[in-house]
Amino acid sequence: MTKSRLEAFTDGVVAIVITVLVLEVRFPTEPTLSSIYALKDVLTAYIVSFIFVAVIWVTHHRLFRMTEKVNDKVIWANIFWLFWLTLCPAATQWVGQNPGEFWPELLYVVVYTMWSLSFGILTRQVIAANDPTSRVNQVLKGDRRSQLSMIINLVLIAGVFFVPQVGLFGRFLVSALWVPSYETAGKLQRTVFGK
Repeated sequence: MTKSRLEAFTDGVVAIVITVLVLEVRFPTEPTLSSIYALKDVLTAYIVSFIFVAVIWVTHHRLFRMTEKVNDKVIWANIFWLFWLTLCPAATQWVGQNPGEFWPELLYVVVYTMWSLSFGILTRQVIAANDPTSRVNQVLKGDRRSQLSMIINLVLIAGVFFVPQVGLFGRFLVSALWVPSYETAGKLQRTVFGK
């Protein structure tokens, strides 16, 4: 499989997931502000998930723009990442319909944690498939966002046991971590960590 075919397949799945996310939002038949306000939890879950999907899709695009080669391990790592992505609409719907409830919040955090973990695996497979002197390896060499994301995700899983709402709102922190490009993030990390 070529890199462009992998990207096209991924783009298609992401587009479907974003579409399914919005299809789960059922607007009321009554044309009142109070009926819209009653959807605040569903809309909040949708907005948080949409932002995260958008940010990670942009990050995926940036990763593959620098990637020269893909192999079977990269393809299967990408499919593993997409598996967790496709669970996002269901987890988002459940947490939106049951705000502050333990099990929906826990499932939401676990799905997004596995998504973060699988993106880290994908990144490592891309690094392994490409020449050590390639641009992707040089840029990703000092990027610690996958590790930091996992630490935040594990804290969120623990936090759900005490304050369930932390799961949904913790997504903003993880999303914000991935907004900067790889190059910008690398400069920030070298400034902070001195490496």
